[in-house]
Amino acid sequence: MLDKRPTKNPWRWARRARIAVSVAIMVAVAVAVGAGYSCWLSGWQIVPAILAGASGWLLMWAAATAVFGRIYCSTACPLGTLQDIFSRLGHLRRGFFHSRARNTLRWTLVGVSVVAAALGITLIVGLLDPAAAFSRMVVWLGRPAIGAGAFSLGAGAVAFVTLAVVAAFSYRRGRLLCNTVCPVGTLLGGLSRTSLYHVDINTDKCVGCGLCTARCKAECIDPGAHTVDLSRCVVCFDCVAACPNSAITFRRGRHQLQIPMLEAVSPEASAFNTPETGGCDRRKFLAALLAVPATMLAGDTSRQPLQPLNAVYPPGARSNDFFMNRCTGCGACTAACPTGIIKPSAGQFGIRNALHPVLDFEVGACSYDCTACTAVCPTGALLPLNVGEKHRFVIGKARVEPSYCLEYEDGTNCGECARRCPRRAIAIEPTGDGRRLPRVDFDLCIGCGACSYVCPARPRAIVIEGEL
Repeated sequence: MLDKRPTKNPWRWARRARIAVSVAIMVAVAVAVGAGYSCWLSGWQIVPAILAGASGWLLMWAAATAVFGRIYCSTACPLGTLQDIFSRLGHLRRGFFHSRARNTLRWTLVGVSVVAAALGITLIVGLLDPAAAFSRMVVWLGRPAIGAGAFSLGAGAVAFVTLAVVAAFSYRRGRLLCNTVCPVGTLLGGLSRTSLYHVDINTDKCVGCGLCTARCKAECIDPGAHTVDLSRCVVCFDCVAACPNSAITFRRGRHQLQIPMLEAVSPEASAFNTPETGGCDRRKFLAALLAVPATMLAGDTSRQPLQPLNAVYPPGARSNDFFMNRCTGCGACTAACPTGIIKPSAGQFGIRNALHPVLDFEVGACSYDCTACTAVCPTGALLPLNVGEKHRFVIGKARVEPSYCLEYEDGTNCGECARRCPRRAIAIEPTGDGRRLPRVDFDLCIGCGACSYVCPARPRAIVIEGEL
């Protein structure tokens, strides 16, 4: 019976149009993220819009869901489209079936996401955000696969596990993750329960063939009760296109029957309070500056590579809390960086903020005139900067270790750091013992890392301390 196809059904064009639009959006987002371009299709995703405070997009999706149901999930969400691709492969071998809603788990995960965001544990938010998950697959799996980007073991492993889980669950159970784990799907499901237009079954026409249930990847059609769980229906039009008797339609209101259908339950209510996070502490940065004379007095001559006490974020981060609470570790800034210095963090910000971007000056410097990363951030964790603003935006300060410096230790006429500094913030000056040493003007230094990258000493004699 699964092979039976309707001969004439006006809803098949709607299904085809929906598929075409969803695939086009997924491809456009993948290309934009992979190429490092700014794309409004990334900004209108639900979680990035929440974190960025983009009320216009949020109101648009709330209104669209209240009127048409969860069309965001079936059309605009790239990870949802990826799930549909895998579920289609599984459907070629088997049909789907009706399953009960796991509402307790669904709303628990929404609560966990909100509490995690309030506490600054953005790792959880980033892992559950479908937009960030899809972006990580593109950046850490897709780009390295075609030789367009470097591979990161940690971020690549997270992206691979995410892809494997999505593929496995979607292949066997369609939109189960979308309707159980994804907090965006749950929130939109709360609105879609009472949407103005929705999928409805006319039992006067239904012949009980079971095609609708077998085609429903959301597993939300109860064939015995002839009802559709609107909180899980993603408005994919698979069921209405498959019905051979046009018993299922997408309409306003419900069919008037002699035997009333079961009424939908009222939507569950939820309210969340987001406590304010504390301010930024710069004591570690001051300790790093004091560590230079303290080390000289102690006579420490170890040759271990210098390590910053504070990691350096990409430019555009307004404050520590602002950046941490908005970044989902999607990797869009990494893909956009032309010098390849933006890497996923590996413990610098703690486990709760894993995968947040950090600058690695071992491989390059932050280009003085580049604002690419600030232009592509979908959540607003990095504020857009123009070139003039970028020239003044401080992301760190250079710290010199005299015992490593060739000018100071060996008397070598080097001066590379001073020559390469775009702000002229470094000058080679004589010291009291007759030697020469780079001096950093902290009023001019913005932490671009050009001095650290070009330093010929090994280990390097200059490290960039994070400003935030």
